[in-house]
Amino acid sequence: MALPYCRISIFSLICFLFFSCINEDINDLPEINDFYYNNVAAFHADYNSIDYKLSVYMEFLDYLDDIESISGIIKEDNIIYHEFELGVTDMNSNIYIYENNLVDENNNPALPQDIYLYDLELTIRFSDQSTYSFNNDLTTSIAPEIIEIEIPNIYQIDQTQWTILDLRLKIKELNYLNNIEKVKYEIKRTLLNGCDVECVIDDDCDQDIIEEDYISDQTWIFNYTESLSDTIFIYDEEILIRPIDGSAFYEEEELIFNETDCGRTGIIEFKFVVEDRDGLKDEIEGIILELVE
Repeated sequence: MALPYCRISIFSLICFLFFSCINEDINDLPEINDFYYNNVAAFHADYNSIDYKLSVYMEFLDYLDDIESISGIIKEDNIIYHEFELGVTDMNSNIYIYENNLVDENNNPALPQDIYLYDLELTIRFSDQSTYSFNNDLTTSIAPEIIEIEIPNIYQIDQTQWTILDLRLKIKELNYLNNIEKVKYEIKRTLLNGCDVECVIDDDCDQDIIEEDYISDQTWIFNYTESLSDTIFIYDEEILIRPIDGSAFYEEEELIFNETDCGRTGIIEFKFVVEDRDGLKDEIEGIILELVE
């Protein structure tokens, strides 16, 4: 009967060693003993380059009665540009915030305008005078930039078939892709020639169209295609071009665009606009495209 006992003992020893190793590994994980991991429910910091407002929010999972202060510094390349202290809110003792417009006595921004990425360091001081510090990136609001446009100078309209005009923009956004709100285009019909046919659908089809203002539509939006880097992005758009004979356009037997007397030739101008979530934008207008037969 000694053999079963031996097997049980060996099994118990294996279990003991196995689970001891697991517990030891768990305790060695850095996040298990990390103050931030165990106590901070939410943290975010935002700097608006339009009004120069800095907002810092820290919320703890539970009330901590041993916190003496929470201070912060904004620095870059070991140069400190701003120091501040978070205060506990009256409504919730678990929440600490800081909000202020970072300007000097002349109302000029305290943070340099040519730097978009700073190191935000927060230090929590406890009643026993021990401290805990952590760092976070602080990005300033930098306007996006259209750095390249791909569009032909001349586009030949087909006689009977609808065709596609391909447009491509290369966008630079130092605040990264998720900060781009939308990329769109507007069109100015600078000179569209009248139809050289009998006007059946539109009595004025033989009159030139000359406009001075850009027109837009909520559907004239570019689609994100790919990222060339963390800050350079490609956006594409396809525009349907009506044929010379003015044919209607159908998609799976559904009428999308009605028939007209003709597809017009002439000159149109594009305006390209990129807007970000901070309300900043870049636009390029006066991009000429000649439509020819």
